[in-house]
Amino acid sequence: MTTKLLNILGAATTVAGIVATSGIANAASLSYTNSTNYQFTDIIDAPLSVQKFNSSLGKLQGVTIEFTGDILGNAGFENRSPTPSQATVNLGSQLNLQLNNQSLLALNPQYTSSYQVAKYDGVTDYSGKSGKTFSDLTATQSGTKSFTDTQFLQSFIGNGNVNFLFSALADSLVTGSGNMRSYIDTYAKASIKVTYNYEELKSVPEASTTLGIGLVAGLCLLSQRKKSSIKVLNS
Repeated sequence: MTTKLLNILGAATTVAGIVATSGIANAASLSYTNSTNYQFTDIIDAPLSVQKFNSSLGKLQGVTIEFTGDILGNAGFENRSPTPSQATVNLGSQLNLQLNNQSLLALNPQYTSSYQVAKYDGVTDYSGKSGKTFSDLTATQSGTKSFTDTQFLQSFIGNGNVNFLFSALADSLVTGSGNMRSYIDTYAKASIKVTYNYEELKSVPEASTTLGIGLVAGLCLLSQRKKSSIKVLNS
């Protein structure tokens, strides 16, 4: 009887051990994205919002922010000089992502191209031999930054949204001879991807619960063996 009881308790301990190991924590991640449409620069405080981290999922350990800025431009120039000239189109913008009045990421996408044009053809139409018109000039730049500071992470935890601010300041221009007539329009947009890196919470049974499960398993095994013995005697 003693040997059987020890065997049963051993089996119960094994069950308890299996239950206890379910408390191991796992690393996990969750991402949210948002973007704006093209708008004329200068864009001041265009909102970009993503959902906050739900603390019921686990403990937030870090946040990674991917910020992408795009610029688009339309331009035209006319060389009104009596001699041929070279014109250069520079499309650019200073893009910034802020949170709580703090700059997180700054970008400066640029597009540059030069063109040789003939002397003035007598018509200011931004075309022909002495002029040129451009549409949908584009440039893109991205940046990524990770944060683990506990105080900073508090801005990302809770209900509702994290509200970023996107700003764009254009620095586009067309250069050439002193008799170059030109125009340029600059648009900008941005997108963000916020990734929450966290430790999943696992339910870990307390010692008394684990022991109880083991004892119940042991008693069940003992009961089954008693029933088997009775059947053998009665047969």
